[in-house]
Amino acid sequence: MATITPATTYPAGALDIAGHNANIFSTTAGQGVLSEPNGGLEQANLAGSFRVRDEHIMSEEAVMARAEGLTTPMDIYSNAFGVKEETDSAYVAIGGLCQRVYIPYAMSAVIWQWSFFAACFRPAITYDGDTQDSRLVELAMRLYIDGVEYPAFRRFLPCTAYFENASADAVFNFENVGATWFDITKLQQNVAAGYHELSIKLFAPRATNPLSDTDEGPTFVAPTGLFGPNSPLTTCRVYTRVSYGDRSVRCVMFK
Repeated sequence: MATITPATTYPAGALDIAGHNANIFSTTAGQGVLSEPNGGLEQANLAGSFRVRDEHIMSEEAVMARAEGLTTPMDIYSNAFGVKEETDSAYVAIGGLCQRVYIPYAMSAVIWQWSFFAACFRPAITYDGDTQDSRLVELAMRLYIDGVEYPAFRRFLPCTAYFENASADAVFNFENVGATWFDITKLQQNVAAGYHELSIKLFAPRATNPLSDTDEGPTFVAPTGLFGPNSPLTTCRVYTRVSYGDRSVRCVMFK
């Protein structure tokens, strides 16, 4: 705790109201007999015989916790993102995996934790039947805290499908065994007072055909009957998808 310096003294005469209020509570460090001890007390400020009792600690003076979450399922399709002419990886925040907290004073440790269930359609596509050259569509999530990305916490969703471009006889979908549960934690130390924000963001670019300069993405011919008992063969364009289930973010802060 800083040494408290009075904003005003109390001589005879008119009372300095602003100075008197600052003597009691002030946002300026080193002022306020109530504001300065609130969160500023340290071991050096206590007598050796001091013992902490319940009445000495108010709620959230030593530990604060916040939580956000959603259970509503959400599907995100790659056609909501840019096409292949766009070179910037436009990561967008995922609903239910973002949290903004206010920290009233500096914290020695802040623990962020986020959990979510994700199922995806992420195909590996063979464009050239002769060379069997396959490409895996990119599908990645990143962690941002206060706008800064932490590469160690990047997560990639699994490959859940395979097919040959424009082929109806070589389409395999094993999405039912590719669903994944994530539970991740990050520790921050010596976090300053103020607003802080965590967000998990997704990048799902559209699948592109490297053998074509004009095709927006690969296509395949759907088998007869996929869209109805009497439907003819239909050409379908390929997109990726991520489905999120139960997801939440928690933050625990220690003075």
